[in-house]
Amino acid sequence: MKGRGPDTDQFASSPGLPSSWRGPFDFVLENGLRVLFAQREKSPTVELRFVMDSGFAADPDGRSGLAALAIAMFSEGLIRAEDAQVGFALEALGAALDGQLLPDAAVIGMSALNANLSDALSIYANALTHPEFKIEDFELLQANRLVRIADERLNPFELSLRVLPPMVYGRGHIYARPLTGSGIERDVAAITPDDLRSYYAMNLMPQCSTLVVAGSCATAYLRAQLEETFKEWRAVPGAALSTLAAETAASPPSVIIVNRPGVSQTALAAGLRTLARNSSHAEALIVADTILGGIFTSRLNLSLRERKGWTYGVRSLLLDARLQGFWLIRTAIRADCTAQAMAEIAGEIGNLADRRPSTPDEFARAVDYLVARIPASYETCAQMADALAHVIIYRLPITYSQNLAGCLRRLKPDDVTETCQQILAAAGPRWLIVGKAAELVSQLRNAGFGNITVVESNSTDVP
Repeated sequence: MKGRGPDTDQFASSPGLPSSWRGPFDFVLENGLRVLFAQREKSPTVELRFVMDSGFAADPDGRSGLAALAIAMFSEGLIRAEDAQVGFALEALGAALDGQLLPDAAVIGMSALNANLSDALSIYANALTHPEFKIEDFELLQANRLVRIADERLNPFELSLRVLPPMVYGRGHIYARPLTGSGIERDVAAITPDDLRSYYAMNLMPQCSTLVVAGSCATAYLRAQLEETFKEWRAVPGAALSTLAAETAASPPSVIIVNRPGVSQTALAAGLRTLARNSSHAEALIVADTILGGIFTSRLNLSLRERKGWTYGVRSLLLDARLQGFWLIRTAIRADCTAQAMAEIAGEIGNLADRRPSTPDEFARAVDYLVARIPASYETCAQMADALAHVIIYRLPITYSQNLAGCLRRLKPDDVTETCQQILAAAGPRWLIVGKAAELVSQLRNAGFGNITVVESNSTDVP
């Protein structure tokens, strides 16, 4: 199966995508592995994404961080196949592994040169089907993951991704865990090599996974290459796609202050529970986020930075999930203006839902911005592979990328208002503040904020 094969198939380019792309082509190998392929003429590289239908939300109790450790073993090149370290073998071919971990999925990717695709694919397949590792490599990576957790607790932004989820989702919810995916320190320290082997056995299965490919080879050639490479990898009887469900939990405290007496300003983060990524309101939420804090001319940035001068910048972002997403607003604010900034952020979220909904001009600018960015999202094979992986992970139509611009154009300002109302009806924002607790507690109480919990930065109450 050497060689690259024909460069093109005789198919028209897909509407809504740059004209150089064809597909995506959707087919299933004999062993049950689904393949989604986007074709681009004369690309010198090929990108592969092996998408597993389970992420860190499925980590077993007492073993949070297991999926992150398992995927890092691949992305660090430490996995071995046929008694050779995969990272070195791929490097010799101009190829490399990478990994991505999300609440609902895990991705093991490979970038390779088209000219070396056959050899690189063979190594990639061996790593996926027979993952092995040395105990000393496992112990080194485990120690590195523990250091990473310590680093996350020092960084206010990453700390917000650790502390806010149990507050936003409620304890007991499957997403009520650090959204960095790195896990809790004591859990990671307890992971054993056998845990890692069990993870691979339960998750590296063809019929519960999808292989995304973006490159220039012909569809028939790619299919034959994949059938040959994965022919010994058989489906596991009884395996099924992930069916994790959300759980209802009691409302947690509304404000946590992590006390750091030596800081000169306050790190402030707010979190809200949102919608499933494949919800019919998902695109309206993307527009709402753009208006609120997604761009420099957003409501929050113009208010807190440009008009009031309390911060160098404030941003909002959406973290997608299959069941209920996460809306994060974060900034570093002047310490004496913390409570006022919180009131401003909460007020602007409420405004979008009712009191001051998006104006036609404001809405049009946000939609124009989002639509204008779409072509730049598919300029490379890596971008296209990531976009198609996104479609698989969140169970969107495979034509989602082609239809996104039209979907955004069909929205109305009232759609944004209705979506924000739906989110706020469930719960208001939860807050994480990193700063001088002695000054902040009285400031917040005087401003009407209640349910305040203060923890020390080195406390075991900080995950």
